[in-house]
Amino acid sequence: MNSKGGVAAVDRAFAIMQAFTHQRPVMTLAEISRVTGLYKSTILRLLGSLEKSYFVVQRADGSYQLGPGLLELASIYQDSFDLRQFVHPTLERLVAETGEGASFFIRHAEMQMCLFRVDGNQTIRDYTIRLGDRRPLDKGASAEAFRKFEDKGGPYTVDDLVVGSFGAVTPEMAALAAPVFGQGNDLVGVITLSGPLSRFDEPAVARLKPILAEQIVTLSRMLGAQPGLFRGV
Repeated sequence: MNSKGGVAAVDRAFAIMQAFTHQRPVMTLAEISRVTGLYKSTILRLLGSLEKSYFVVQRADGSYQLGPGLLELASIYQDSFDLRQFVHPTLERLVAETGEGASFFIRHAEMQMCLFRVDGNQTIRDYTIRLGDRRPLDKGASAEAFRKFEDKGGPYTVDDLVVGSFGAVTPEMAALAAPVFGQGNDLVGVITLSGPLSRFDEPAVARLKPILAEQIVTLSRMLGAQPGLFRGV
């Protein structure tokens, strides 16, 4: 049975909770309606259910904020959190769709480290990246992504998110890199697609960029990044 169809009332309830952000942690009924596009009568019914579980609470002045019920869910999520279970399937999807090698780098002091790696399925592939490799942050696509996205910004488009490196680290290899964000829109790491320079010509890069961008946006959302961080992806 496919569970991804969703239920309209549940989708609306989540839309209400997701309307709250760090920039607007407290909202009136009118503000919630404006942000979500839902009728006030619909919002009031859903708020009644959310308040029962303390996912939303009403303040003394009649405005609303997220409630402590979410803290318990967040604690349970943190107890079960395993970065690999999110990242590795993303790398596998990228390899299946592009044929190129996919790697996930994290910042490690003044270096970057390859934490996860799935080799490409082409006969000729990028042989220069191995699990556990540590590299400086001075050149290459992943290094550029770390430097570019360490400071919070956004919203980002496909062209903003994906950076390229062509023969900068190894003359015959090329790579595209994009950032992965998490809770608080903090930079969690960088995912790269890499392979022989001959396969990363202009048409190939134009094809690969949106594929990589879509996957890192999905992964970032799963790790807690806010929807407003991305635009048109």
